[in-house]
Amino acid sequence: MNTHHEELTLKKYFQNIWNGIRTTIKGLSITIKHVYDVKPVTIEYPEVREVIPEGSRSRLFNDVQNCISCDQCAVACPVDCIYIASKPRPKDAEKIKTSNGTPIRRELTQYTIDTSLCCYCGLCTTVCPTESLTHTTDHEYASYTIDHMKYDYLDPEVVAWRDRIVK
Repeated sequence: MNTHHEELTLKKYFQNIWNGIRTTIKGLSITIKHVYDVKPVTIEYPEVREVIPEGSRSRLFNDVQNCISCDQCAVACPVDCIYIASKPRPKDAEKIKTSNGTPIRRELTQYTIDTSLCCYCGLCTTVCPTESLTHTTDHEYASYTIDHMKYDYLDPEVVAWRDRIVK
């Protein structure tokens, strides 16, 4: 009776070895097939760049030439990352309008967005009556420090973004 038990134990031992070899070969075949059959997905950035979808929400841009200083974007922002200040335009000043014909009654004195706080929800862009505040497909604006993630949209360098962003 003891030999029968030893035969079953020996049979189970070799069966376990065979199962181990079989599953290892199956796993390796899947790995090898994946390594040699799949085309690479790595792109040679920055020489080759991915096309960003049209509706993506990347960097915010405020076209201050069309901003009427209504504060709706700052009010709608859930994280309070938009800092806006304005003053009334003098009554005797020349009447100016946005590109869509909306009269500009206030002079923008500050328009800053702290992108380190921004959650890119898009609420600020949907309430903008002149559509001067938009999400762009510009996603390459990494910074080493948080201080460099505040953008003053009245700064001439930032205003110059308009030429490549607004179409």
